[in-house]
Amino acid sequence: MHKIVVAGGDSRDVWLAHMLQDRGHRVWSWGMRDSGIPPYSEQDPNPDVFIGPMTGIDEDGVMGTIDGPIMLTPDWLMRMAPRGLIAAGLIADPVLQWCRDLNLRTVQYRLLTSFMWLNAVPTAEGALKAAIGLSGYTLFDRPVGVIGFGRVGLILADRLRRYGSRPIIFERQSERRAMARALGLNAYSLEVWPLPEVDGLFNTAPAPVLDHRWFEGERPFWVIDLASLPGGLVPHLMDNPLVKARYQHILSIPGKVAPIRAAEIIWETLALWLEEEWRDEKISRGENWDRHGGFAL
Repeated sequence: MHKIVVAGGDSRDVWLAHMLQDRGHRVWSWGMRDSGIPPYSEQDPNPDVFIGPMTGIDEDGVMGTIDGPIMLTPDWLMRMAPRGLIAAGLIADPVLQWCRDLNLRTVQYRLLTSFMWLNAVPTAEGALKAAIGLSGYTLFDRPVGVIGFGRVGLILADRLRRYGSRPIIFERQSERRAMARALGLNAYSLEVWPLPEVDGLFNTAPAPVLDHRWFEGERPFWVIDLASLPGGLVPHLMDNPLVKARYQHILSIPGKVAPIRAAEIIWETLALWLEEEWRDEKISRGENWDRHGGFAL
């Protein structure tokens, strides 16, 4: 059984705390109020796991939570059990150094490939939910554009085909365009002109790729931007009324449409990471090296 503090950035962290408690761990909350999870105090036992928000921990140790900003300090970290784990979506370098000085392990789960793949699924499915009905049509038999053919773009194109859509990929990298074509998809460079007509458009590229070309005609009828801040829209179009009528920038979809699954993904990612760490340590230290508690799914 682990002693775990969960700092609540959004609803997925509330579900994560309950899920861990249901699995027999002793869990406290920080930055979120929930009747089933007690808040952590200095009088409670030293935790061996701290899980921070998806949005991360900044260079001053500040985290955004449901209850507002809270601060993780070196003094707070000194309460952690030896070789404890500090996890968050991202962790700024000064905080990483505090943890190293205290011999604490750290993981930035948003940077882990396993998290990116698992999180791409609720992102894509949530994007489809947002798009259905926007132009008065279903997605069936409609041409739908996807900018970017990374993890989210690939999963999104797969789900669109399962809906009976005709996904069209727009991708800067020639290798990714070739991969899309190998999977039976139409794929074009981002510089193609004139643009193939699509009824709707998803952007997954974290770059200003949504320029005036996408808003000059009547189609696409809608544009859904899934890119992290500041999004994929070129800045000078932000206040254009024709753009505003068609453009939506949707962030943190998994936590909004599938918070329970989003919580499971965080824990699965941490469990996979710890399993790999244990295996690497065991190889380097010998077969008799003692695993630090394990994190069974």
